[in-house]
Amino acid sequence: MSALQRASRRLVHGHRRLIRNTTQWATALGNPKSTAARSAVLFGAAYVMFKAIDRTPGVLWLVVAVWVIAAWRSAPKPPTATPAETPAAGPASPRDAIVQWLTDTIGERPGIHLYELYPAMRLLPGMSHHDDTALRGALTELDIPITRAFTIGDVKGRSGIRLADLTTPLPSREDQPLSKGEDAGETPCSTPEDQPESAPSSEGDPVPAV
Repeated sequence: MSALQRASRRLVHGHRRLIRNTTQWATALGNPKSTAARSAVLFGAAYVMFKAIDRTPGVLWLVVAVWVIAAWRSAPKPPTATPAETPAAGPASPRDAIVQWLTDTIGERPGIHLYELYPAMRLLPGMSHHDDTALRGALTELDIPITRAFTIGDVKGRSGIRLADLTTPLPSREDQPLSKGEDAGETPCSTPEDQPESAPSSEGDPVPAV
């Protein structure tokens, strides 16, 4: 709606409100005598105004200007437009997005083991058909540090991601040692991602295979 249309609507609403207020003033007391007296006052004022216009036509413009101003002021003010809420800034990069997701998934724990993380990752959009190797490759590509053999609660000796590593600035790639992509207990022929991990032992930490 243009500004001219909004102004026209406001004047129309104000004009109608002035007429309604004038009518209500005449009948406000609900007494026939008072209504007649007030109506007579209104008709007398109208008669004087028309006589003045007849003698001095320029008065008409003054009357119109006064009526327009009164209508404008009596019209209900348009609702103040509330500024649109600024959308929350999204993650700056894919790594920031996965770090935020991992942080929320870990919660108040010190970290999360890969055997628990992989099923959660497959619930993400487009990740349902990825195997463990592909999921680990995605974490590596996004520079998510994977720690070998650390303990979370009663589960010991499993590879996973520590919460503290997610908030630590990444070292320069030139300073990082070359990773063989192995997890705790891994042999050259098999990886924990390629086969189901065994249930945590209650007798103590598992002995890594040589």
